[in-house]
Amino acid sequence: MTSTIQTPEDKKIDLLIDAVMIKFKKAKCIAVENYCWTASDNKIANHSNLQMDANLYKWNSDTVKAIKYVLKEIGKL
Repeated sequence: MTSTIQTPEDKKIDLLIDAVMIKFKKAKCIAVENYCWTASDNKIANHSNLQMDANLYKWNSDTVKAIKYVLKEIGKL
């Protein structure tokens, strides 16, 4: 069994995702989690990819707002 140690940054992301899922009630949880956990450190790429993914996967506005909120808080947007 592999044990994973969460860094303070990981904990922050988890808490932020939990908070935005409460704030943006119609956000798609899987989309928010996956996008935020895999976002690069490149803010421009994240902005472009978010727009493309939102259109491609037909994400609602709450999902996009939730992702933007988390990415801004962790300095990736």
